[in-house]
Amino acid sequence: MGDMTATAVLMMLPRRARTPVAVLVDGPVPSSLRLDVFGGHDLFVRMRRGTGVHGLTEPYREQPRDDFPVESDPAVVVTSEEYAQGRFACSASVFGASDVVVFVPLDDAGDAPQRISIPIPSLDRPSWHEYELVSRTRMECRYRVADRGVPVPSGGSHALSAL
Repeated sequence: MGDMTATAVLMMLPRRARTPVAVLVDGPVPSSLRLDVFGGHDLFVRMRRGTGVHGLTEPYREQPRDDFPVESDPAVVVTSEEYAQGRFACSASVFGASDVVVFVPLDDAGDAPQRISIPIPSLDRPSWHEYELVSRTRMECRYRVADRGVPVPSGGSHALSAL
C-alpha cells in the first residue's frame, strides 16, 4: 500500500479491552462500526451528529446488540483481515494516551500504508502528524514520526511535535 491520509480518528473503549481503541478511516465518518477483534463482535455508535471536523477525534460508545436494529448493518466492520494493529511513536499527542490500540486499514493485497497522515486540530490551517512504517510483523505495524522534508497534504503544515 502507498500512502494514507486519514480523514478521521474513531475512538472507543470496548468493555473487553483494557486500553482505548482507535480506528483510522480515509472516508466519511461512519455512523456505526463493529469491532470483530479481541474475540468479540462489539457494536459502537457515533456520539456526535453531522460531518466530521478536521483533527477532532470522533467518540463512539458501545451499543448492546439488542438495542441495535436487526435490519441495520454497521457502516464499518473492523476485522484482522482488513485492518492491522498499529503502534505509533508519540501516540499520546495524537490519540490522547500512549497505550492506544490503533487499527490501520490494509489494501487489497494485505499491505499496510507506508506513510500515514493523521489530522490534528489547528487554528490556522490543516495540520497532520506524519508517520512512516518502520516494521511489520504478523501481529502489528510500527510507525515513527516521518521526515520533515516530505510535503503535507493540501498545503497544510506538520505538527510541532513532529518537527
